[in-house]
Amino acid sequence: LAGVVVAWFLYLKRPDLPASIRRAFGPIYTLLDNKYYMDKINEVVFARGSVAIGRGLWKEGDVVVIDGLVNGSAKFIGWFAGVIRFLQSGYIYHYAFAMIIGMLGLLTLFVTLGGK
Repeated sequence: LAGVVVAWFLYLKRPDLPASIRRAFGPIYTLLDNKYYMDKINEVVFARGSVAIGRGLWKEGDVVVIDGLVNGSAKFIGWFAGVIRFLQSGYIYHYAFAMIIGMLGLLTLFVTLGGK
């Protein structure tokens, strides 16, 4: 209730009084008006630090790791497709020959190990 009375007196009854108080107590008024500069301190210490951490994580985490995985997997698939392309000719006799070679390899392994 006292705050309402003081505000009524300063801003409605005597509107010239706040300006003279501001001039008389300049440094104190500036300190209180800037809220003890806590907003500036928080901006410099925490906000800029958080922005710097975010930029670092973006550059190293996103650009290097995530983009590297995505682009690297695409390059690997392209390379692997180029290698496999030589194995898949589309001719049945190539596939039959590969099966015969595989069966001979398994038979050789089976005979060599003695059937164990």
